[in-house]
Amino acid sequence: MAGKKKKEIKREFPFLNKEISWLSFNDRVLQEADDLRNPIGERIKFLGIYSSNLDEFFRVRVAMVRRFCQMGKLGEELLRDSPPSAMKKIQTLVNEQREKFNGIFKTILGELRDMGISLVPNDMLSDDERTFVRVYFNKEVRNKIFPIMLNARYKLPDLKDKSLYLTVELRQSGREKQRPQYSIIEIPTKILPRFILLPQKGEERRVIMIDDIVREGLPFIFTNLDKKYDSFQAWNIKVVQDSELSIDDTDLATSYMNKVNESLQKRKEGAPVWFLYDRQMPDELLTFLTRKMHLGKYDTITSGGRYHYLRDMIRLPGLLGLPCAEKHIPIVHRNFPVGKNLFSAIKARDSLLYFPYHSFSTIIDLLRAASMDPHVESIRITIYRVADFSSVINALINARKNRKEVMVVLELQARFDEENNLTWANLLRENGVKVIFGVEGLKVHSKTFVIERMERGKPVRYCGVGTGNLNEVTAALYTDCFLLTADPRISDEITALFDFFENNYRHCNNQHIVVSPYNFRQRMCDLIDDEIAFAREGKKASIKLKVNNISDEGMIRKLYEASNEGVRIRIIGRGRFSLIPGQKGWSENIKAISIVDKYLEHARFFIFHHGGQDITFITSADWLGRNIDRRVEVTCPIYQEDIKRILKDIFSIQWRDNQKARILDSELRNTYQSAEEGPLRSQNYIYEYLISETGIPEGV
Repeated sequence: MAGKKKKEIKREFPFLNKEISWLSFNDRVLQEADDLRNPIGERIKFLGIYSSNLDEFFRVRVAMVRRFCQMGKLGEELLRDSPPSAMKKIQTLVNEQREKFNGIFKTILGELRDMGISLVPNDMLSDDERTFVRVYFNKEVRNKIFPIMLNARYKLPDLKDKSLYLTVELRQSGREKQRPQYSIIEIPTKILPRFILLPQKGEERRVIMIDDIVREGLPFIFTNLDKKYDSFQAWNIKVVQDSELSIDDTDLATSYMNKVNESLQKRKEGAPVWFLYDRQMPDELLTFLTRKMHLGKYDTITSGGRYHYLRDMIRLPGLLGLPCAEKHIPIVHRNFPVGKNLFSAIKARDSLLYFPYHSFSTIIDLLRAASMDPHVESIRITIYRVADFSSVINALINARKNRKEVMVVLELQARFDEENNLTWANLLRENGVKVIFGVEGLKVHSKTFVIERMERGKPVRYCGVGTGNLNEVTAALYTDCFLLTADPRISDEITALFDFFENNYRHCNNQHIVVSPYNFRQRMCDLIDDEIAFAREGKKASIKLKVNNISDEGMIRKLYEASNEGVRIRIIGRGRFSLIPGQKGWSENIKAISIVDKYLEHARFFIFHHGGQDITFITSADWLGRNIDRRVEVTCPIYQEDIKRILKDIFSIQWRDNQKARILDSELRNTYQSAEEGPLRSQNYIYEYLISETGIPEGV
C-alpha cells in the first residue's frame, strides 16, 4: 500500500527532480561544445565550462544528496524523491554525459589537427621535442614534484579537491611478477600552465599538457631509492569533495568571521563524493585506491579518458589564438553620455542598464562621482561577489577617505567566494568602512545600493537595484538588469531595508519593493490569483517569467493552478527547472524554453498582464525555496512605461530565438526550437535592439 500511495502522490503533482534538471542544463552546455556553428575556440571553452560546472555540482548538490541518503525518511522528505534512487539517476546521467564529452573532445582534437594544431602525448614526441620537454621538466617542474609512496598497510593521505593527480606504477625490469610499487604525484597546475607550446618547426603547432611532461619526467623523480625502478606507467585521477559549509550558530562567543573561517578549514577536509579515473588504469590499482579512500555505494566512481580536470580547456583558445564568439562593444546609454552629471540624469528619469550590452562603466562612474561629490552624505551597498580587482570596492574606500559615511552589507557565505569576501571585509574595515554581515539565519543575496545626497537642504536618494552582482568581470559575461532611479517609492523603501540590516528589529511594511523572505511568496501568489480572476472572466491572462531556476513546490503548484484556469504562461529558464510543461490536466497552458549562448543568461524579470497594465518586476530572486524563504532578496517594480516595453520586447525576442533556444519538456531532450521565420539568435538581436532604443556603442 505504501508503494501505491507514493506513486499516487507523484502522479498528482508533476515535479522533476531538481538535480536531474540541472544535469539537463549542463547537457545544453555540452551541446554548445558540439555545435559546429560556434567557432572552435568557443566550443573548447564550453568543454571547460561543462567540466567546471560538473565539479561544482558534485561539490554541492551531489554532496547534499549523499547526506540525504544517510538520513533515511527525513532525507526523502527533504529531497521529495528517494535519495538512493536520485543518486543512481545522477550517476547514470553523469556517465552518459562523460561518454558524450569524451566523444566531443576527440572530435575537436581531430578538427585542431586539420588546422595544423596537435595535442601531443609524451610517447609521440620527436627527439627534439623530447629534449625540450626534459629540459623544461628539470628546470620548471622537478623541484615542484613531491611523490607520495603508497603502502597497503598505511592510510592513504587525503587527496585535495581542485587538484590533479597522477597515480604511478613503478616496476623493475625482469621482475614483472613482483607486486609493483604505487605512488601518487600532485601535478603543480596551480603554479604552472596546463598547456605548453612545443618549439615550432614548419607551420604545425604542437601542444603538450603538463600531465605528459610529468609522465616524461618520471625516471628523473624516482631516484635514490633502494630499488632501482626502470618501468613507469601513470594514469590521471581526480577527487571532488563535499564543499558545503556547516556554520555553528549556537556558539555565541565566536565572531561570525571566525565561524566562516573555521568552516572553510573544515571544507578542505570534506569527504570525497566523486572519483574520476583513467579507464586504462589496471583493476588492481583501481581497487587499491577505492578501498583506501573508503568510497561507498553513495559515492560516484567514473571512468574517463587520459586527461581530467578539463576546466583548464577554457585557457587553451587564448594560448593558440583560436577564434571565439565575438563579444559586443558595450553600449553607452543615451541617458548617461560621457560628461553628463549622473545624478541629474537619474533624477530626470529611471534608466535600465542591461549588461553586458550596456557598459558597466556607468556604475563605476556613478560610485566614483559619489565618492568625490561634496553633496553626497552616505553610500550604502550590498556585496555578494566582486571582481578580484574591484573598482566597486575601491570607489567605496575612496568615498570613506573623502569623509563619506559608507556601509557595506557583505555576505560572507557567497559559495566559493567566502575567502575572497573575508579579505574584502578586512580591507574595508581597515579603511574605516562600516561592514555588517546581514541578518542572522539569512543570506543577503540582494543587489542594491543607495546614495544619499543633500540638495537644497533636503536629502535625495539615488538608488540602484539589480539582478546580478556588482562585479565588472561577470558584468561582461552575464546578462543582467540594473535599474537606476531616484523615485522615492523605491529609494525610500531600499533605504528602509538598509536600516533593517543595521537594526534587525526595524521591520518595514513595503508597498512597492518585494522583499524575501517577508512578502515575496504572498505577493507573487496574489498576482497569479489576479491573472486567474481575469481568465475566469474570459479576459486575457498571461504570465511571463525569465528566471535562472524554478523548483519551489508551492510556486509550481500555483502556476499549475493558473494554467488549469486558462492563464497563458511562458517561461525562459536557464538551470534547474522542476516544473514540467505541457502535462495534461496540469500544465497544458505552460511552455518553457532555455537559452545557452555566448553570454550566461542571468537576468531575472517577471511580467504579469494584469488587464493590460503589464505589472513588471526585476529581481535577484529565483523561484527556489532558498531564495523565497531563506535569503534577503529584492524584487523591484518597474514603473516607467518605456522600460516595461523594453523588458517585454526582450522577452519576446528571446521567445522567438530559433538558434540557441531549447524546448524544456518532460523527456529532457533539449530539442532546439524550430525556425518558424528566418534565423533569429536572440543575444545578437537584443544588442541591435538596445542600440536602436537606448544608445550607441562605446567609442562610436
